[in-house]
Amino acid sequence: MSVVKLFPLSSVVLPEGKMNLRIFEPRYKRMISECCKQGQGFGICLLGEPVASSPNNVSRVGTLTEIIDFEQLPDGFLGVTIVGTRRFKVKRVWSEFDGLRCAEVEYLSNWSSQELTQSSLYISDQLQRVYQRFPEIKRLYPHCFFDDATWVSQRWLELLPLECQQFEHLISQSDCNEAIKFLSQAIESQ
Repeated sequence: MSVVKLFPLSSVVLPEGKMNLRIFEPRYKRMISECCKQGQGFGICLLGEPVASSPNNVSRVGTLTEIIDFEQLPDGFLGVTIVGTRRFKVKRVWSEFDGLRCAEVEYLSNWSSQELTQSSLYISDQLQRVYQRFPEIKRLYPHCFFDDATWVSQRWLELLPLECQQFEHLISQSDCNEAIKFLSQAIESQ
């Protein structure tokens, strides 16, 4: 088991995914500072539905991230760019003195690359269209792997507004096949 600091969000980053963050809360500035000093990453978890019995309403799966860039923004916020490195299962969560959440986690194997099947090429085509329409997302990825079912499905899961339970189900699988099946149905029905 390992211990990671958590940054719960309403969006996620998965292995090989990238995200720009704007950090302004003191607890998260402390987290970034400590992670940089210790050469460690932090965990991104999806915020779950608030539950009165648990202040730690985060998804039971998350992604360890690595800080790849940071800068002081003109508005005083801290701009941080992260990349997802490994999936984990959350075993136990607690809060530190300032409300920063930490978790004991068990690492999961990342999904292996696999070729897109002919029937699922559509979801890759649609992701390429999203990247063309939103160049700010595309800029995060100088190298795209639109022929890799794992890469494509993880980028879609980062973009779609999934409920916590559905996200947990899809990302907890040992490969991307369930996600591809879900995405094929969800995207083709649009």
